[in-house]
This record gives sequence, C-alpha cells and structure tokens, in this order.
Amino acid sequence: MGENDFHESGLDRLTPAELKHLQQWLSVHAGELAAAVPASEAASASAAAGKPARSSGWFSHHGTSANKTEVPDDTVLNRIAGSFKGWGPHTTFTLQNGQQWRVIDDSDLTTGKTLEDPEVTIKPGLLGGWLLKVKGYNASARVTPVN
Repeated sequence: MGENDFHESGLDRLTPAELKHLQQWLSVHAGELAAAVPASEAASASAAAGKPARSSGWFSHHGTSANKTEVPDDTVLNRIAGSFKGWGPHTTFTLQNGQQWRVIDDSDLTTGKTLEDPEVTIKPGLLGGWLLKVKGYNASARVTPVN
C-alpha cells in the first residue's frame, strides 16, 4: 500500500500499537482474505475472464471433484442487475458487480415471466470462451466480456 492509500484509508490515525496489531492480524489472515474475494468480484468482465485459472484441465470444470459444491476460481457467480426476461444474439448483460457480458452465439432464452436480479453462473467453456447460465433454466449462452 502506498503512502497516499495509507493516508486516504485513515490508517495514519492509528496509534503505533493499533497499527502493529493490524499488521499482525493481516499477516495471520492473509490467505483467508485472498480466498474471500472470488473472480466474480473483479471490477470488469475482462478482468474476470483474464484471471488465470488455479485449477487446470477439462475435468476441473465438470464436476469430477468429490466436493460437487466446489466452485473453480475462474467461475463468476453473481446476479444480473435488474429485470430479466431472457436473451438473444448480441444481448448484453450487466451484473450487480458491474461486469458486462455479451451473447456471441445464436442461442436464445425466454423466461415467460420477468425475473428480478436472477442468479447467473459464467464459467469457462470446453473449447475456450465463456458460458452463461441463469439459475433455474437449462439453457446456456456463449458470452464474451464487454468491459
């Protein structure tokens, strides 16, 4: 952290003892903090898509793990911001975290009813690219990062 960030965050107002305690706590919990920020918290879709996968190989993305609830680090779990009725070619989605993704295939989905802030999963596709799926629907769309 640079001097400006140190000042902007108010850390310069801590006593030396408080600052030492904070530094010790951060050093002990650094691994937990790093693991607590998933790829879906990246500021842009391009940043999420560009994040190197920690797991490797086709099998790591297709449920061969003993723990089927485990989510690979390169999977984006978030919600579409606002109302959702479906998609078609070239539809652009904005997620609640600010990421934007555009449909690049000819797929379409019509929900039949308007959904508010539906959950989505965006994960690496088999031959590269990304697949978006809305929770509760069996269709998926190939997508690409917009921002």
